[in-house]
Amino acid sequence: MASPSPMPVDPASALRLCGSGSKTWDVLAIRQGTLSTRRSHVFLNHDVYGEPDGDLEMSYSFWVLRTDDAVIVVDAGMSDQGARSRGRGYERSTATALTELNLRPEDVARVIVSHAHYDHIGGLSDIPGRPVTMAAEEYAFWRSDASRRPLLRSVVDDADLAYLETVAAHNLLTLTTGVQEAAPGVVIIPAPGHTPGELVVLVRTGAGIVVLACDAAHLDEELEDDRPFRHQTDLLAMYESLHLIRSLAQDPAVTAVVTGHDPRVQQRYPHLPGIDHVSVVARR
Repeated sequence: MASPSPMPVDPASALRLCGSGSKTWDVLAIRQGTLSTRRSHVFLNHDVYGEPDGDLEMSYSFWVLRTDDAVIVVDAGMSDQGARSRGRGYERSTATALTELNLRPEDVARVIVSHAHYDHIGGLSDIPGRPVTMAAEEYAFWRSDASRRPLLRSVVDDADLAYLETVAAHNLLTLTTGVQEAAPGVVIIPAPGHTPGELVVLVRTGAGIVVLACDAAHLDEELEDDRPFRHQTDLLAMYESLHLIRSLAQDPAVTAVVTGHDPRVQQRYPHLPGIDHVSVVARR
């Protein structure tokens, strides 16, 4: 599908920036919880597709990037309260998941926050004192009166947003705009629509570039069928971001696109030995 307007991000330029330099990363996907739901609960205006409703499984994950001398966490997962209050299957805390990888909070060089929904910043307090990077548009939106409408507020928790303010008060919050290199071989690009400041993360690995779509695309089906998720702040921007991810995927430098909530991620990639909820997307 053609984009309804020119993309604000040049995919080729972003990929060149990610591919420059020599540092490569491991990419690990850590499953934290699950949800059994219905297709009509997930896809925006599902009835317009003229298809029968059906069961749908979702997973809730965050990502760890590792190289020889650094660790970056992409999103911080959800809290027990955030998950259980919404009926999500909650398997492990962010702190527990990191401990299973022999990681301490002080080992984490930076947390990249794709957006501020409960399942992406609820575990920030499990990684205290670490620098956090997120989009300036995202931070500003959740501090604005516009974000207080019930349909928007249902996917954030005040306690999580308050902790984000604590991070800012300790001068640990970096706010970005546009395409930015978060670390050598790690590039963040704006992909709004789901939220105003949603980010996609490009990671250089030994096999090529991995695209972490985060929630710019929750499920593979969103990309394949151009089918938006139910929660969004700008539908046209969401369509443009789906188009952007598909454009990135077509580049020969890209070896994997990882959507944010598709359980097939855990089936597609090998697990770490003895840890069946950690999938190795790529090695450095």
